[in-house]
Amino acid sequence: MKLSGLFKVSLVASALVLAGCGGDINVTPTNIDNSVDNSVSNPTTPTDPTEPTTPVAIKCASYTQDGSTFEGTPDENNKNCVYSQAFASNAKDLTTSFLIPALKNGGAHIFEGALFIGKDVDTSKGGVIDANGPTLTIEAGATIAFTKPESFVRIARGAKILAQGETGKPITFTSISEVDGDDTTTAQIGDWGGVQVNGRAPNIECTLEAAQNDLCNIKAEGIVSHYGGNNADDNSGVLKHVVIKYAGFGVEGDELNGLTLNAVGSGTAIDYVHVHNGFDDGIEVFGGTVNLKHIVITESADDGLDWDSGWQGKAQFVLVQSKQYGNHGFETDGGKKDPLTADGQGKAANVSFPTVANATVVTTGKQGAEGRRTGAGMEMKEWGKAKMLNVLFVDSSTDAGAACLDLYNEKDLSGAAGVHANAVAGDISFTSSVFACGLNFEEIHTPLEGSLASFNYETWFNAGANNHLIGFADFSNVLAADGVSTKGTITDKDGNVVPVQAASAGDSFFTDVSYIGAIGEGEEGEWADFVAASMARAN
Repeated sequence: MKLSGLFKVSLVASALVLAGCGGDINVTPTNIDNSVDNSVSNPTTPTDPTEPTTPVAIKCASYTQDGSTFEGTPDENNKNCVYSQAFASNAKDLTTSFLIPALKNGGAHIFEGALFIGKDVDTSKGGVIDANGPTLTIEAGATIAFTKPESFVRIARGAKILAQGETGKPITFTSISEVDGDDTTTAQIGDWGGVQVNGRAPNIECTLEAAQNDLCNIKAEGIVSHYGGNNADDNSGVLKHVVIKYAGFGVEGDELNGLTLNAVGSGTAIDYVHVHNGFDDGIEVFGGTVNLKHIVITESADDGLDWDSGWQGKAQFVLVQSKQYGNHGFETDGGKKDPLTADGQGKAANVSFPTVANATVVTTGKQGAEGRRTGAGMEMKEWGKAKMLNVLFVDSSTDAGAACLDLYNEKDLSGAAGVHANAVAGDISFTSSVFACGLNFEEIHTPLEGSLASFNYETWFNAGANNHLIGFADFSNVLAADGVSTKGTITDKDGNVVPVQAASAGDSFFTDVSYIGAIGEGEEGEWADFVAASMARAN
């Protein structure tokens, strides 16, 4: 079933509406009353149970705002719901709560414009954040597709998204090309923008004074919106059993990610999320205190998980696979200056310092998109800090730029040796971790001086409890048959058994397990099922 004809009609209607309203739509479209059964029976055989009847129209999402009601339109086959730019666009902040239901028979909710939930405000210009803003609720099993590269989902400060899928019934955000039934088009990286959540948690880009006075207004990537605040417990909702595919288009000079978490607080639940084929990063975290659990990121054109601007959260069970292209499994930016007071102003947050446990990064070191990326394990820059436990990096390449770890000190960067100083101080650490790589570490880019002049990667890494540099022999000596699960018995490149012992993070957020990496061989249960489903989608 092809939708192109319907889109042409809908786009013409949208253009007429927008032309009459100057882009800020306030009209009352015709409503479809689904409470009335309009089905009719063939009068010639009224008692024949096999006689077909006219189907009841599917129920599309609807809401009322400023006295006008807006509702999606069933397509010509009564399978999908189509939403014109009168319903949602980048010129319209939706300030009322509504539900997007699951549709039967593989139906999708197709948006011709962006979906912005909650009113974006700049408090420095007199705007007031609605702390009880609207909630977008999405039913388990729902599929949402976008028709334009520049369209994306944005949750404003004070608003919420409740996208709670289930095992076997994930909520999917994807490209129109995956649901339009047109065999001549294929979903591609960057087909639409992605999901962006703006929170009110601390961020190093704001001063403490500004945050305390509700004047933290960091501009988000993409179409300008604002984030940041002083509430570490801020709650932006739930993303659970969610799949995000083919996202990450560049908007107004910025590259959007599959999932962008801007100063999102720890009251937000991010659990069981799969991001596949994103144009930029799979997930990027800009400050905040949000925690992540059960994350799968496959084939992102840039990094898998990227954190910046003072993220103080936690993450466990993170799987990044990039065998076709990509930059790094993890990329971290802590802050461009020495912590807190280097610029003479106290900051709302310190530099990035998350704890990450049970992560696996599988790469091949292949040259990636735009001819400028090489798949690698992890790059740490600036004054970033991190506590890494039970991590497994597997990388077959011996090429420069594709190493398991790069502590990157750029010559013209303020605090260029920050990551090395943090490593020596113990603020970057690996425990119970294994590097199975053709190249373990990148060269130090700019010579270190003073007390750091004698820094040695291997000496530092091996000082961590139960760490192992085992070299790369073959994926199968470390990974199980599925290509991502950690084998029960790991051997090094020479075939010797590696005595690996998982460490406990000593925190109630983390689940103690007996294996290193994101998932162990033979694991069963919800996480194992999610990984299997994610890999099936990726492959």
